[in-house]
Amino acid sequence: MVRAVIALPSTVALRARLKRFGPLSGQRTWWALGGCLVLALVLRAPYLSTPLGRDEGGIAYIARNWPGGHGSLYGAYWLDRPPLLVGLFKIAVLGGDRGVRVLGALAAVALVVVIALLARAVAGPRAGRIAGLLAALLTGSASIGAVYTTGELLAAVPSTLSVLCLILAHRSRQARFVFSAGALAVGAALIKQSFLDAGVAGVAFVVVSAALNRDVRLRWPLAYGAGAAIPLGALLAWLAAAQQPLGGFIYALFGFRLDLLQTLAASDIPLHVRLASLAEPALRSGLVLAVAGAVVGLRHLRGDRVLVVTFSAWLAAATVGVLGGGSYFVHYLIELVPVSCVVAAVVIASARAQTRVAVLGVFTAVALTTAYAGAVYLAHHPPRRPELAVAHYVRDHAQPGDTQYVMYARPNVLYYAGLPSPYPYAWSLMVRSMPGARAQLQRLLGSTRRPTWLIQWQDDDRWQLDPGDRMDRLLARGYRLAAIVCGHPIYVRNDRAAPPRVTRSGCRGSGGLGSQHDVVHARLSPPRLETGASPR
Repeated sequence: MVRAVIALPSTVALRARLKRFGPLSGQRTWWALGGCLVLALVLRAPYLSTPLGRDEGGIAYIARNWPGGHGSLYGAYWLDRPPLLVGLFKIAVLGGDRGVRVLGALAAVALVVVIALLARAVAGPRAGRIAGLLAALLTGSASIGAVYTTGELLAAVPSTLSVLCLILAHRSRQARFVFSAGALAVGAALIKQSFLDAGVAGVAFVVVSAALNRDVRLRWPLAYGAGAAIPLGALLAWLAAAQQPLGGFIYALFGFRLDLLQTLAASDIPLHVRLASLAEPALRSGLVLAVAGAVVGLRHLRGDRVLVVTFSAWLAAATVGVLGGGSYFVHYLIELVPVSCVVAAVVIASARAQTRVAVLGVFTAVALTTAYAGAVYLAHHPPRRPELAVAHYVRDHAQPGDTQYVMYARPNVLYYAGLPSPYPYAWSLMVRSMPGARAQLQRLLGSTRRPTWLIQWQDDDRWQLDPGDRMDRLLARGYRLAAIVCGHPIYVRNDRAAPPRVTRSGCRGSGGLGSQHDVVHARLSPPRLETGASPR
């Protein structure tokens, strides 16, 4: 009885806030949201001209050449990513590097708006403003890779929109919001397959709502399933039109992950070391504070069982999405940003004014200090100079019809060099994990279809990929060393004339084998694989 009496005021207050939800109005709210959007863009500004990273460049390379060729979901190249991600990059890459960066900026702005709307729907205007601030700081954080155009950032937008539709359905009792939530949840997974969090939250929402309310027991499960069926039906139609088997699609998105985890289990970097690599960026970005606030904030939702179950499921599924990746790159942490910002904002908004100011002040100080340090470092250490220098060398000396391969991987070099590749796997983990990938590479290098240009980014026996030294023999038979750029040997087919000695400058001060003279030419040298090449 006592518990019921205590819980009643919080339930009434929560429902009262939900009734006040509506479109953003009032000068204070508009100014607050506008300030959050400006902050998110300012934090991203130093990185707008940064060259594309490995994943960005690799996906952009595949998207630019898709459709083209045959043999996989994306033509001539194999990729373990869903089609909506490649489609978004296909549009963005029309604007080149800047187009990809603009895509990331648009996603960040949209995510800030949706997070603010969702928090406002749950706990009122104050929570919306707080969530907008937290989201702006985290979507502009270089520590978790949010300033780049990652699949996680793009998928977070429909994922968060899906949960917003669930809350709107909870408020209005309208099935159309449940329908939209189902479609958006599947859409998020079709951008990044690890983003099943909105789907888990949606299933939890529908189940608990049906259990508590007989009126929606049939309508809402049907509406959610119908919404999810729309993008799934479009996916099946695309697979049929592309004459691609459903089994191949499932393997690319999920089966390959299992092969990858087996490969990583045998890595010389232990699991706990890879997992611990997420701790520092989570601390430096302030995400740890937001997650801690979200855990506490779930208790503030306990007056409404539908909300507490939905957000608990969302947080749990997002955590599994981060921890299930295996490689544990920092951008995995972006999946925790939406749910952490929303639920943390709920508890912060309910605190006293002094507490709110103190908590938000600490969070802002941590995030901005890290952002400033990152911008200063970026100004003094421009990234990816070796990749650009190597790609420019190949592009400057290539002839029509030339092809390329980076051993064993640097996908952004492929993008910037701009030549097609006869080998379908652009990432080293694909070479290491895909059945038959190594044998396919060796057959290619021993054939007349071998690439015109071969850039050595890793040693041939890196990850024990060539224990019998067959790669050495294939390179000695089919290639000559053309140049060493930024410490990376570049080979050209031995049936091609050697490139001229004069070329543009490479990467100054890279510290590689060729750093003293930027570009070192070796017109007649036989292939000799360098063991000092970068391991990544």
